[in-house]
Amino acid sequence: MSTVKVSPGSLRVRIARIFGQLGVPDNDALIASGHLVEADLRGVHSHGVIRVPNYVKELRAGLINPRPTISIVSDHGGQVVVDGDNALGQVAANHANEIAIERGRTHGMAAVALRHSNHCGTMAYYTTRAVSHGLIGIATTNAGINMTPSGSSQKLVGNNPISIAVPSTRIWPLVLDMATSLVAGGKLDVARSRGESIPIGWARDAEGQPTTDPALGRAGSLEPMGGPKGYGLAVILDILAGVLSGGRFGAGLGAPGSAQFFLTLDVTRFMPLDAFLERIDELIDQLHAATLIDGVERVYIAGEIEYGLQEARDRDGIPLDVPVVEALDRVEAELGIG
Repeated sequence: MSTVKVSPGSLRVRIARIFGQLGVPDNDALIASGHLVEADLRGVHSHGVIRVPNYVKELRAGLINPRPTISIVSDHGGQVVVDGDNALGQVAANHANEIAIERGRTHGMAAVALRHSNHCGTMAYYTTRAVSHGLIGIATTNAGINMTPSGSSQKLVGNNPISIAVPSTRIWPLVLDMATSLVAGGKLDVARSRGESIPIGWARDAEGQPTTDPALGRAGSLEPMGGPKGYGLAVILDILAGVLSGGRFGAGLGAPGSAQFFLTLDVTRFMPLDAFLERIDELIDQLHAATLIDGVERVYIAGEIEYGLQEARDRDGIPLDVPVVEALDRVEAELGIG
């Protein structure tokens, strides 16, 4: 698949202009575009600008509110419920995450549940911003119904992702960001746009048979990570994001819309930050020094590879698949953007 190198700055402007053309205020458009471009910078193309045409479709259909009134509906200091008013998911989630960061610094711990949101992109975007304030950040969201309960053929569960980010003294924080399916659903979209097949074990078709066709896999179901373990974790995360927030959950996720949950922990309420960072450094050194198996050059820490990609692509440009660029061209033509 051929690619085109694109400047991150120009791509942010381009995507923000698309959202702005659909009535999204400038600041919100910049938040959403910045989030999507950051995903591509980190190599998470399944949650990058490949998503723009679908967001545009939902905005034009009135399924996403371009000018929301995001509000706090329940406030107990360290526990907050936010209503996203059906905003772009990145906009509503960024708002809720900022509350979690501010309240985490004030109270030592904070949990913010967000309802009436939408697909909000990579969860690492939110947890890494908590880290920059000396907090441990935890974030999860429920996704559309795309997995089956273990032992069932009926799709009732989302591949609900979770991210946890931890401060370190390295130039990159430790960042875990994973779906509860074996792979994120967006990876099937990337494979489909490239005309590629997917490995057996990623997904099943609508009849419940393993498939290598990403389109059939999208029409069918994703395989949970670790079988029943991934399914069980997905349900628990749906409880935190969907049930606890008063938002959509379970079978209700068949319609557009989702919910999120953000948790922040102030390290200094447990021990001095310097002492914590010293212990984290020791853990990282242990893992980096682990004995390697044949064919492996080094052990990486969660978030390390993505940071390296982001640093290189900030400098050299983002390689976007040609079909993704062409899809953006079509969107701009449909919206009359010259």
